[in-house]
Amino acid sequence: MPVLEALQQRNSHARLTEPGPDNTAVEQILRAGLRAPDHGRLRPWHFTVITGERRAKLGEIFEQSLLLRRPDALPSERDRALSAPLRAPLIVAGILKQKPNEKVPRIEQAGAVACALHGMLLATEALGFGGVWRTGLYARDPLVIQALGGDPGDEIIGFLYLGTAVGPSKPLPEANLAVDVSYF
Repeated sequence: MPVLEALQQRNSHARLTEPGPDNTAVEQILRAGLRAPDHGRLRPWHFTVITGERRAKLGEIFEQSLLLRRPDALPSERDRALSAPLRAPLIVAGILKQKPNEKVPRIEQAGAVACALHGMLLATEALGFGGVWRTGLYARDPLVIQALGGDPGDEIIGFLYLGTAVGPSKPLPEANLAVDVSYF
């Protein structure tokens, strides 16, 4: 898929199944993301790939996170936490690991991680797979961040759920340049 077409047609695929990207595809996806714009070449990121049975372990961590916030969580909420990582064959967590730098503030470094995740989504689609970017409370939970390789002060910018798309994606509204763009 040509780059311009991939950028203009990108869409999220909330329903994903096997097969997920194999090791060769995962490496290509990660390499695409690591080419993201990065002011000062600080590489303020860490990416954790979760596959196979480790997805169930991540679900257990999500459940622990839920119970720390809400010890009275309903069984249905606990089940949702446990099953959330099983919604796709592969997950990539993009973690901001801010580097000290006077010229590159945290927001710019977070933007670099976000750009890397976007590049990974585009690469995923170019390889014939689907993906969706998710965040939520688990992305901000220190327990989850630490379990996935983060340190205090780090933050998960997003979870990419990747696999084979099931069914058509929801149609996206046409871009409206007249509303979203102005010229100075």
